[in-house]
Amino acid sequence: MFKIMKMKTLFVAALATMFLVACNKDAEPTGTPAGNGGGKTNFAVSLPGAPETYAVEDPQAAGQITPYYDNVMVYLADAGENVVGYAWTDAEIKAREKRFEQITEPMAVLVIVNSGNAVLPTGSLSLAALNSSIDAITVADQNKAVKTLAAEDSKGNAAGTYGPIQQVMLFGQQDTFTTETPTDGHTLKKAAIELKSMAARFEVGTVKPGTGLDALTVEAVYLNNFYLDHGRLTAQEFTELTWPTVYTPAWATDGYNAAVTSNAGTKVYAYQVLLGDKIPHIIYKVSGTVSAGYKLSDGTGDMDNPTPFTDMYITVKGFRENGSLLTTIEGHKIYKMGLADGGIAITPDKITPDPEKTKIDLIVAITVADWTSSNVTPEF
Repeated sequence: MFKIMKMKTLFVAALATMFLVACNKDAEPTGTPAGNGGGKTNFAVSLPGAPETYAVEDPQAAGQITPYYDNVMVYLADAGENVVGYAWTDAEIKAREKRFEQITEPMAVLVIVNSGNAVLPTGSLSLAALNSSIDAITVADQNKAVKTLAAEDSKGNAAGTYGPIQQVMLFGQQDTFTTETPTDGHTLKKAAIELKSMAARFEVGTVKPGTGLDALTVEAVYLNNFYLDHGRLTAQEFTELTWPTVYTPAWATDGYNAAVTSNAGTKVYAYQVLLGDKIPHIIYKVSGTVSAGYKLSDGTGDMDNPTPFTDMYITVKGFRENGSLLTTIEGHKIYKMGLADGGIAITPDKITPDPEKTKIDLIVAITVADWTSSNVTPEF
């Protein structure tokens, strides 16, 4: 029976399910379009025009916006771990469909959209080789700069502005095909692919003074503790001692933005991360005033007078969803924190002179949903 060693993603998990179902069937020889051993057929793979996803600057309820299609790969797979990959032409991407003439019907079809800088293979290959290529996909490619098109391009992307969330990698698989009325005497099978994201999104609001603080202002926001590649071979894990003078990469940090109010009409600090067991940390750099009679974690404060402070930090190291601690980041989900009631109330003991202090843990409540809004609660 076929067995996959790396069960890291929904994409790979889908492959495992597909092959387990087909494990008792004979494989096509490597180098031919992978199939199930049946007769020849015409075959078409189609994509949706607008998979369910979200905008960049604004937190949104469930809805659909058109993604940006940069490149598309399709893989036809059989029961013997054999895969044949094909790149789509610009015309096929524009039509959202690729047709194959007189091939053996595959066991399953897999599609990857927007692979970024990762080079995905074409031609005949093993499933292991395909998994290895997918492992090279980076988190940076899920956080691309805004792209603006003055006119529709050759791939059918309409004129307009495309934010990072519209450019993330999408994937889909199908092992059930419809049969359409033939027009040339040959059977036409069709695989309609529903696309989902392999990344998750964090939408981050602001913080506000709680008991013991007269004022609190955000100076910057940082994302830390996340995987850099889909294979989970490297990660960004700055500590209190290794925190850089200039934070990189640029997409993982934001300066203060007055539009992030955590009230009606708020904007958000937004970051895409790769799925897995590494829970991102959200760090706020803050300034403010400690109330008389209160002190920050390092002792800053006065019993009789308010005390101003600058260049201090709040580190969110965990999240709760419906009271349960979040232990895994799932793809195609949006995690929201601090987007209501003016932000997350902070007390002086959660403010430290350095980020990622080992003795301070802040857990925030969040909500989670499948490409829908889901609030989470931070824990300290």
